[in-house]
Amino acid sequence: MSDQGIIRMPLAILTAGLAMYAFVPGCQASGSNGQMSPEQQQRFESMQAEGVQVSLTVFPIVMGNNAALNQDVANVLALLLEKAGLTNLETSDAAFAPPNDASYDQAAKLFGNFISENPIETDYALYAEFIGTPAKGPTEIRGVIVDKTGQSVWLDRQTTADRDFKRAKPDGPMTCCVFLAERVRKQLGIPTSARDDSGQGKIARMFAENSPGPGKAERAAMEQRQSAMKKAGSGATMVVFPVRFSDDEAGAKDATHLAEMLNGKKLCKAKSLDSPLRVKVRPGHNEQKRLWQLARTFQDHIKQNPPDADYAILADYMMHPKQERAWAVHFVVCDRKGQWVIVDFQNDHHGDFQSIDPKTHDACALLVAKRLEGYLR
Repeated sequence: MSDQGIIRMPLAILTAGLAMYAFVPGCQASGSNGQMSPEQQQRFESMQAEGVQVSLTVFPIVMGNNAALNQDVANVLALLLEKAGLTNLETSDAAFAPPNDASYDQAAKLFGNFISENPIETDYALYAEFIGTPAKGPTEIRGVIVDKTGQSVWLDRQTTADRDFKRAKPDGPMTCCVFLAERVRKQLGIPTSARDDSGQGKIARMFAENSPGPGKAERAAMEQRQSAMKKAGSGATMVVFPVRFSDDEAGAKDATHLAEMLNGKKLCKAKSLDSPLRVKVRPGHNEQKRLWQLARTFQDHIKQNPPDADYAILADYMMHPKQERAWAVHFVVCDRKGQWVIVDFQNDHHGDFQSIDPKTHDACALLVAKRLEGYLR
């Protein structure tokens, strides 16, 4: 993905943050990537011959036994397949969930039966299941493609014992989607040159239309406010709110450190605040929704409590609960009237995030400062 922020590349947010999802135990698998029968091999080669034109419906992904929360993840998988070059994709909200005790082979057969009884408009359908536990993360990724009659075309099961799984190290739903999309791309023989990051595809447009962020007029206004802040230069004053780590945790010392860093770079005249802004963000897997909930809450607070400064900033460090690293880093900048100036997000699919690879709060602050510098210099 591009290393641009949310203002220029809102789709980046939609394919981020899903790693915050806590996996729940799934069914035990007994299937494997065995040899294809001659009939299945023929069906697979027919699909493969269609290349980027293959018509495929992506069904809601089963994540352990929590099938009620799988639509967003399936949409992300479809978006990644579209970015990989596939041009004829559909999504479905007709959830298929096998019994918790179903083996991989049984689940694949049941999905074929489901498709044969519930006709689709495309030639093929994809079912996936991500299995894991809160403590271990993903331990298995299942993929099944059947044709429109329900006949098996492609079966793929990867576990922690498999080489590709070990190399990819998927650690959440987002990375599971990336892993599975890449396996489908390779199986179809789609070259990397077919990749399309233009955001003009059907799935990308669907994401844009459902975006919880501001419209074109507000984005244009934000660009103007950014220009004004840039023009003000180091003379602009800013208050730094205690850094948010979760709904119930914030750090005043981290705000002080961030303020010192911004002053050191002479981006503004920053001072930190001691009292945190308690923000309750509704749980969910759509990271863009989470970000804009945060942005709107911060905006409302500033409108009701104008700061004694030209600008205010609230940073959000999304730290992995088990590992010493950050999932993602948000920050929101408002002017003293509560108008958005910058709403920014970074995760490990962005260049600035990758260059810093934040594993500590101080490294997250460095990333915020670098991103802010990119907007203002």
